[in-house]
Amino acid sequence: MSTGQRFANRVLGIHRFINRKLVGRLLPGGTTASTVTAAAAAPSPLVRRLGSNALVVDADALLLKPSPGAAFPPYFLVAVEAGGYVRGLVLLALYPVLHVLRHEARAKAMASVAFCGLRRDEAARVGRSVLPKLFSREAPGVHAIDEALNALPERVKVVAVSRTFPTVMVEAFLKEYVGFDAVAGRELKGGPRYLTGVTAELNMERMSRVLKQTEKTSCGSYPKPVVFHDGRLAFTPTPAAALAMYIYFPFAVLLAIVRIAIYVLLPWRVSSVVAGLTGVRVRVIGAAPAAADGSGGDDEGTSNKPHGGRLYVCNHRTLLDPVGIACALKRPVAAVTYSLSRLSEVLSPIALRRLTRNREEDRRRMSSMLARGDDVVVCPEGTTCREPYLLRFSPLFAELAPEVNPVAVDARTAVFYATSTSPVAKSFDSVYFLMNPRPEYIVRFLEPVDTESGKSSIEVANEVQRSLASALGFEGTALTRKDKYLLLAGNEGVVKTK
Repeated sequence: MSTGQRFANRVLGIHRFINRKLVGRLLPGGTTASTVTAAAAAPSPLVRRLGSNALVVDADALLLKPSPGAAFPPYFLVAVEAGGYVRGLVLLALYPVLHVLRHEARAKAMASVAFCGLRRDEAARVGRSVLPKLFSREAPGVHAIDEALNALPERVKVVAVSRTFPTVMVEAFLKEYVGFDAVAGRELKGGPRYLTGVTAELNMERMSRVLKQTEKTSCGSYPKPVVFHDGRLAFTPTPAAALAMYIYFPFAVLLAIVRIAIYVLLPWRVSSVVAGLTGVRVRVIGAAPAAADGSGGDDEGTSNKPHGGRLYVCNHRTLLDPVGIACALKRPVAAVTYSLSRLSEVLSPIALRRLTRNREEDRRRMSSMLARGDDVVVCPEGTTCREPYLLRFSPLFAELAPEVNPVAVDARTAVFYATSTSPVAKSFDSVYFLMNPRPEYIVRFLEPVDTESGKSSIEVANEVQRSLASALGFEGTALTRKDKYLLLAGNEGVVKTK
């Protein structure tokens, strides 16, 4: 059998595999590839051969469910996250008209509304940091294609082609998380900095050019989990869900104002009860430690670490982690942070102390707070993570007190995420958390960890990370704040401190 025949047989086998695995997921009950292609409104077959060493896969069949409105949520996210809520409202208002258009015309119209006037770098940011989470959650065929891709010979390049989405919307997800070697989609027209929203058709000439510029991706484990992602909307914005969000939004703002007033104006023992009447829930697991006696110094003269207040070490889910711990303790705590907006500082019901990223200066500041008898909350990850993963812990906290109190926290929201990498959007993180209908914090107090047992500070930090990961059911990683910001924002996440 010749090499060409072997390759053709392998392509046929992959096509049959996708029919069996992917199509079965898209349309339960058994359908043909042509039926699925028509249902997904994609003019190309699911898989086809291109040359002697390339395979083209229809990305739309992987990413879209077979319904006319399946492409609306990704375009709506681009409109809202890159263009604002008004642009998203315009796209939603046009949906009844879009719904009756043919697939190709509908895709062009949504692209025009979502991308017109956007900066190229902002569109790329949304495609890189916001859409992968949506696709990983909603794409029906991503896991089904993985086994098929791994079965291909090493020399074969696999290109994902989309006739529904511009390349900028799907390239990051399909290459970095699914494992395609190249992605070709509609091309957005515009100048060097801004987009017009007009899309150019995908043709064989451009596909061939993409293929020539593509290097075979090294083998890895795919699909990869989406550890970091950005954006405000925590739900899949179908037309009905998006409409509900806009109706709810004014009430959400009013609700957040009332909740902020409760936490700022009322005593701690009362605020949690009253906030609970508005839908805020703080669930406490384990016995909360008693208040420290506040005595300074070292009773036995064997430690050079200040006694006084308790040091609470928690994973970082949102800006309100220390507030959740204070509610669980029913007494105020102090928190340390590297960067904080003026608005968040004004609205905070607890004392905040800025850190400098200078190790010795930060050690001095936190030690002085503990020596005064303050209960201090520190988040060694240095940044938030929305998914069930823990980032690497900075070991500085293990050098501050004779023992630390690990606290596992988790925040649950249904409509709005309460974290952001944008400096402007970050100012409203706590407000967005309180805009959710029923925001919930789960606070679990773990057994104290002795920092003077002969282990190094790094070993103590790793031990605390493991205990928190075990309590939460999360996975510990060696990822850092720098990794997160390089992926989501294109910078290292370092801000100027005062």
